[in-house]
Amino acid sequence: MHGLFWIGIVTAFAVAGCAQVQQRQQLAEPIGLVLRTPVGGTIATIMKDRDLPNAWGRADIYGRKVDAGFTKIIYRGRDSDGSILVEQLDIDLKSNASTLTRPPVIYTRTQPAVASGRESGAVYGSSRTVSIASPSEQSAIALPSAAQFSVPKQKSLTLPTGQTVEFIAAERHELIFRIVEQEM
Repeated sequence: MHGLFWIGIVTAFAVAGCAQVQQRQQLAEPIGLVLRTPVGGTIATIMKDRDLPNAWGRADIYGRKVDAGFTKIIYRGRDSDGSILVEQLDIDLKSNASTLTRPPVIYTRTQPAVASGRESGAVYGSSRTVSIASPSEQSAIALPSAAQFSVPKQKSLTLPTGQTVEFIAAERHELIFRIVEQEM
């Protein structure tokens, strides 16, 4: 009975110590550099991920992540009035991945991680933690959503991550632009 009390206390602290599962977005392109892209080329790619949830629906204590899709901003040319035509493509990835489908294998730098077994799966990880996705893990891609719009001449485009795309020149076959941090 006394042992169950302590197991309950330890479990309560473990659950309370885990953060809420959060989704993040990160811009793949460099900030501040002058970039070029052709018509149909990418202006910006925003990678999305979320925390790997544990059995209680909280964030994994090892900080492991699950791919949640991406958003791509594509240059579609110029309109007759000089505005810039842009398409935003959103791909959302749903997964049942959790700490139950990806148990961690922790290793130190002095001993390499070795994964072996009779089941197939994918290997994910960072420099200190590796997890192996079990065959029971499933992912589904929602139908892509796309929206086309125009950005008026002399205006900029704010990305979902908060950065701003400054359009330097919109030529017939290419766009010259720079991505900058939004000024506060």
